[in-house]
Amino acid sequence: MRLLCLAAMGLVLNAHAVRATPRASPSGHGPGAILAAASPARPGSAHAFDLDHWLTLRSIGEPVWSPDGRRIALSVSAPDTAEDSNNPDLWLIDLERGESLQLTRNPKADTSPTFSPSGDTLAFISTRGTGDDVRSAIWMMSLRGGEPWAFGSFDESVTEVAWSPDGRWLAYVKLDTLPRQIRDWKKKKWDQTIEDERLQFPALWIMPAAGGKARRVTSGEQYVWYVRWAPDSRRVAYLVSPTGKPDDQLLTDIGVADAAQGEGHKLGVVGGAFTWSPDSRWIAWAGNATRESHIAKTDLRVIPAGGGAPVNLTADFDEDAATPSWSAGSDTLFFWSDQGVTARLAAVPRAGGAVRLGLTADGVPGTAFAAPAARGAAAARVAWVESTPTQPNELRVAERIGAHGRPVTSFNAASAACTFGATRTVRWRSGDGTPVEGLLVRPPGAPEKSALKTLVLLHGGPYSDRFAHSFVPTAQYFANAGYQVFLPNFRSSGGYGTAFMMRKRADWGFGDWADVSSGVDTLVAMGLADGAKLGVFGHSYGAYLSAWAITHTDRFRAASVSAGAVDLAAHYGQSDIQRYRAFDFEGPPWVSPENWKRSSPMTYIQNARTPTLITVGDADQRVPYPQSQELYRALTALKVPTEFVHYPREGHGMREPRHRADELTRMRAWFDRWIR
Repeated sequence: MRLLCLAAMGLVLNAHAVRATPRASPSGHGPGAILAAASPARPGSAHAFDLDHWLTLRSIGEPVWSPDGRRIALSVSAPDTAEDSNNPDLWLIDLERGESLQLTRNPKADTSPTFSPSGDTLAFISTRGTGDDVRSAIWMMSLRGGEPWAFGSFDESVTEVAWSPDGRWLAYVKLDTLPRQIRDWKKKKWDQTIEDERLQFPALWIMPAAGGKARRVTSGEQYVWYVRWAPDSRRVAYLVSPTGKPDDQLLTDIGVADAAQGEGHKLGVVGGAFTWSPDSRWIAWAGNATRESHIAKTDLRVIPAGGGAPVNLTADFDEDAATPSWSAGSDTLFFWSDQGVTARLAAVPRAGGAVRLGLTADGVPGTAFAAPAARGAAAARVAWVESTPTQPNELRVAERIGAHGRPVTSFNAASAACTFGATRTVRWRSGDGTPVEGLLVRPPGAPEKSALKTLVLLHGGPYSDRFAHSFVPTAQYFANAGYQVFLPNFRSSGGYGTAFMMRKRADWGFGDWADVSSGVDTLVAMGLADGAKLGVFGHSYGAYLSAWAITHTDRFRAASVSAGAVDLAAHYGQSDIQRYRAFDFEGPPWVSPENWKRSSPMTYIQNARTPTLITVGDADQRVPYPQSQELYRALTALKVPTEFVHYPREGHGMREPRHRADELTRMRAWFDRWIR
């Protein structure tokens, strides 16, 4: 696990960049090579993938199995362009009947579904009712029919709930009670903010499912989330942090509490998303070795649930691990290992041994969730969310881990029926001889080899992110607008080995940009890209590199910088993350000022000539507004054509559909204006 300083979650330009695990760099190819298309274009489809399709893509989250392994409950977030919102509702997937049933149509969020042991009732988190003090709480729903009903009464918001497998307990996370005086002050607009002060912490509670007094499990100033019951229901585990702040990610621990009594205790590890073994004896997760290694290989670790020394199961595996699934016998762990632009299933014995690579996924899969194994069964069903270059995310199910899954949902069927550009794998060598890989998305119907106007799309992160054989909506949107889109996996990308991912420290803008620039050179030399019709864009770290591009070359006719850092020393003080960047730049700005200045696009701003569109959210804490404003002021003073658009209420990326539509429309118009 490493801190992704600039990564965005579900954002306009970075939702399609995939978190990766490394593999050995590609070799055996000449200075430029293009592989067979991973997916053919579909010119016979009725509709181009346009803005409406992009904006109405549904996202899938929180899949949970019914106790009998026949049904899955999950949340599906559907953008509402009329209400300008994104609203998750609950769905039920019945695998035996082959049906998908929408369970809720609440105008506010329904999340965190969890089955009763009999499988006939769901508990979930919902905000229902009216008034100023309406809070999210635990609700119940019978799967036989009828309206949901409130379970209990809570003085503050409940954020997640988990039903114990034996049915006796509900574990939930609830915010601390805010003192009445402070609540009254806020209503009267005495709502000043003291930096780093947190007035409420989410705490873990357990209460009898039949009703009764709740017991608080965690105390003091601790931030708790990700609650998971042991299969035997005797203990519950959770993630815990002293602050919950992004900058303190490596301070995360795993806590374990007894279901019936006592306060929870920490295991003393660098925690992350974890899974219980079916025999309830072990907890496994993928994470760092120390709290100081902000850029490091992610290894698969296992620890006795009662505490002890964690064991690293992938120390000799030159790739990142990911959140694992267990075999039914609790003796083997599985995880998806990213291999360049593909993903393969990896397996490792719990007792230790070599990592074995198995089947290659059709696209890019998320974490696999195993169903409860039937008594005496050798294997259990598994489910995961996956996309391919021509198929947006859908839920897949396999009868056992290690088997190819089949799609069991069609939430994005309308978009999947569109015409898409063909996605190809491209390989080349950087200026220092380093092998590099990326993807090329050609416009639908484009000839196999012709020099096209080309946009270079740069991913965020940067560490461990990558482009892979997944659905990349922004690339397909621009491909359907007539642009070829080049997606390079530059140095620091995942999927190409630990050394490639960790790269040289304090090297922002140098090795990574050399990889991108040499990739563009290769496409031009191969007759695939028109060197006189190039554009560059990206979000977050991709926007940083786009700003770097316009200060180091004039080969691009236009650029778009979405939430890009340009003055890194100032960015250190403005952003909500400092630890990771100080680690990467070998000290904070006052210790190693030359490193920060050397990698800042503003150091070279006098070279800028490229027409540049700049966008950012007013409430962005990761790459705050002043960074974009500084770039805009400089380009304006230099008389470089520029436009600066910032969006109210938005954080690190556009979440409101109308803002997303505006940003995408402006980007397309900007490139259309300057690249002809």
